[in-house]
Amino acid sequence: MNTLHNFDEVFDTQRVFRKLLEAMSNPGRIVSVSEEKDRLFGDFPSFLAVAMTLIDNEVSFSAAGNKELKQDIMLVTLSPEADTRTADYIFVTDTDILPEILEKAKFGTLSDPHCSATIIIRDNGEKCINACLCGPGINGETEISCSEVFCTALELRDTQNYEYPQGVDMIFISDSGDITAVPRLVKRRESNGICCSIRR
Repeated sequence: MNTLHNFDEVFDTQRVFRKLLEAMSNPGRIVSVSEEKDRLFGDFPSFLAVAMTLIDNEVSFSAAGNKELKQDIMLVTLSPEADTRTADYIFVTDTDILPEILEKAKFGTLSDPHCSATIIIRDNGEKCINACLCGPGINGETEISCSEVFCTALELRDTQNYEYPQGVDMIFISDSGDITAVPRLVKRRESNGICCSIRR
């Protein structure tokens, strides 16, 4: 990665943080970090913009097997990479491994549910599926258009059967810089009001 990036580690991280906060506070809403990610180099500038905002040397991350992304994040954050089971932030560029990631990601405890992982997922899929979200930050239900990756990730999360209020936060990010967030207590529902799950 070209380290002579133009990303301002004070002002740009503040802007990205505000956008992440907006996305987490309004599940399903799309926010964009396209302007900020364009100031970064490498194959995954959108991921790096988020990493530089959320990660420092006091928290850990996993690049979920992506060696190039691992090196780039370590270079710009000085944060150590951890095992997927203990990482605070997990960056997933290969969505085929989502089942394994959801099996391993820490989901907090009943007394400390916030001690859970945030999973950042690459999502460039066409938003051709309608889904309803409900939970904190949503007045009743909100219907959104989403991708197959988005739906599959939430269905996989549901199969973990976390005890309330345990779970994992999810941030979906495209290469163009679009971000959608789904906090751990927000659920996806079908039009008949029944929570979706994978039938096995």
